[in-house]
Amino acid sequence: MSNENNKMKFLIEGTTPSFINSIRRISTVEVPTMAIEEVAFTKNSSVLYDEMLALRLGLIPLSTDLKTYKKKADCKCAGKGCNSCQAKLTLNAKGPGIVYSGELKSKDPKIKPVIEDIPIVKLAEHQELKLTATAELGTGREHAKWTTGNIIYQGQPEIKIVSGKHKDAAEIVAVCPKKVLEVKDGTVKVKNLDACNLCRACQEKSPDVITVNGSTENFIVSIESWGQLSPKDILLESASIMSDKLKEFNKLIK
Repeated sequence: MSNENNKMKFLIEGTTPSFINSIRRISTVEVPTMAIEEVAFTKNSSVLYDEMLALRLGLIPLSTDLKTYKKKADCKCAGKGCNSCQAKLTLNAKGPGIVYSGELKSKDPKIKPVIEDIPIVKLAEHQELKLTATAELGTGREHAKWTTGNIIYQGQPEIKIVSGKHKDAAEIVAVCPKKVLEVKDGTVKVKNLDACNLCRACQEKSPDVITVNGSTENFIVSIESWGQLSPKDILLESASIMSDKLKEFNKLIK
């Protein structure tokens, strides 16, 4: 239906709520992304403790390359840490001024802050911050910093309107916050079905004229990525993970 920037919205037909919810859960907490996990401080004379700065650094979204990197548990180094499961970033800043996420320098150009103007700390004159950060793959199930984004769904709106003229047509149309409806020849008509969020304000206004329900077979899915992966990559990776889970489940029940 739409795909722009870090947002995607699409329609899935002929499925069930349980399937859509499984995709949502996997997309949110099981698709791996890159985030800073360890920070080694060489110098920190700022007003923030090392632990507070490390927390802020960990929450900065990093672009993720799932083709090159593996989770430490699945890496050939057996979790010791190597170039296949870790990426190094450095930061060297002196005050006065605000230190931003864009000042993090990565040894791998594919792993870098998605947003460059996230404030990390404000340094006064003569204050200094120097560190080396280690980023690795993880999932939202382990920590929120590895979540991919915001994934929601709703049943495709099904709007039924009684045929004929409607004396309160203008009032019904006006009460809709999403401008889904319009008046044509004294009759309420649907103008933009995709904009409906099932608030049912129009139905509450005039239940004898209009009813609104969400489909139990067709669903509108919206994915808003935090930027580590594109919405398309999140969806494809979640589908791959679900496929692997189903194969494993099939083996177990046999």
